[in-house]
Amino acid sequence: RANQTVRNVAFDLTRDLVQATPVDTGLAKSNYFLGNDPVDSTDTTASTNGAPSLGRAAQFAATVVAGGVFYITNNLPYVMALEFGSSQQAPLGFARGIVADWQGRVDRVVRGLR
Repeated sequence: RANQTVRNVAFDLTRDLVQATPVDTGLAKSNYFLGNDPVDSTDTTASTNGAPSLGRAAQFAATVVAGGVFYITNNLPYVMALEFGSSQQAPLGFARGIVADWQGRVDRVVRGLR
């Protein structure tokens, strides 16, 4: 159950970040990477639904195990500006609220696995 909890949370967090990321070209939505270490990479694919990020999230989540650390990164130079209000779509940011609900998300996943 612990591994499944971590897998579900890793994917769900990424999915929610992708969905909440403001979209113009889709490049920001397509540049989330998951790893046991921060990933120093970017993707040139612009997908307004974030399919590249979701594909990577599903691939990583299928193998991650409990007891370690995982990172969700987005290395685009303007992603911090998006978080701090440069987009009218998310003037109050998008990532901080999702991260702040970390424990609530874990609790919901655990309840769902019972």
